[in-house]
Amino acid sequence: MKTSLCLTVAALVVLAPRLYASPAQPSRAYIQGTVVQVQKYKVYSPDFPMGGNNPSDAPLTSRYYAYVVSIRIDCKTYVGRYETPFNYLPSLFTPDQPIQLRLTKHVMYFNLPDHEDLRMAIVHRRSQCGQNRE
Repeated sequence: MKTSLCLTVAALVVLAPRLYASPAQPSRAYIQGTVVQVQKYKVYSPDFPMGGNNPSDAPLTSRYYAYVVSIRIDCKTYVGRYETPFNYLPSLFTPDQPIQLRLTKHVMYFNLPDHEDLRMAIVHRRSQCGQNRE
């Protein structure tokens, strides 16, 4: 009885990850893209005091930075948003700069020296395939 229970638990531990694995896993390979545009925003939160009329009741205001980065891969442009409490974005994010990245459905991962995979949420995609560019 103990042996069959141990075998069942061991089989579940080995097989459970395979049951939930998607057959169409996103590629782990990095591809070449080109930075098209970078925009920087200062974001303050909250924008207005919440609560009563007494200023001491207002929550502390926090400041962070948001970067909107457009990356072109072949004839598609991906627009990502990166938020950080620091006024810093790696220098590889400058227009016309080639950059290595990995795409998933909702996130871009950038292969940068001196950084682990920098993660950027995809907020917009547009395709320019078949359109005349002048």
